[in-house]
Amino acid sequence: MVAKTRFSVALDEHEYAELSVMADKHRVSMAWLIRHAVTEFLDRYGQEDQQLPLRLPVTPPGQRTA
Repeated sequence: MVAKTRFSVALDEHEYAELSVMADKHRVSMAWLIRHAVTEFLDRYGQEDQQLPLRLPVTPPGQRTA
């Protein structure tokens, strides 16, 4: 059996509701949906030469983002 690591993700109410509806519709758990999404993300962007589709906010020097 492969060891698994657990972590937490904070979702806003809309994201949580959308995932909940999708999970119910397809009769899978929300955990399964998240694992599936992570797997697809890694398959798509896990290659070293791929650029992530990020639009990062510009933060002034010395300030931290939340």
